[in-house]
Amino acid sequence: MKTLMIVTRSSMTSTLEDFLHDIGINAYSLLNKVEGKGATGKVPGPFTMYADVNTMILAVVPSDQVDRAVSAFKEFHAERIKATHGQPVPFKLFSFPCEEII
Repeated sequence: MKTLMIVTRSSMTSTLEDFLHDIGINAYSLLNKVEGKGATGKVPGPFTMYADVNTMILAVVPSDQVDRAVSAFKEFHAERIKATHGQPVPFKLFSFPCEEII
């Protein structure tokens, strides 16, 4: 199994939840109001007047489905890059091994 960790602006959460469902990922954890700094700038905490905050999605994916899911996410990202004419998109995907203990 692998854990897929998605970090994105909260404005994309609904779109990503629909996308997860479309690619067959129906179980995940959603962490809202995530602070951080990356290629698209700093995202301060939730107690500021900032218009948008980050969301983190953690999804555990069976090993036999990881390649298909990652390919779908790469297409998702490429479509957004094309729509912004090559500008950075506030969307990152990471993966790491996962072992269910209990």
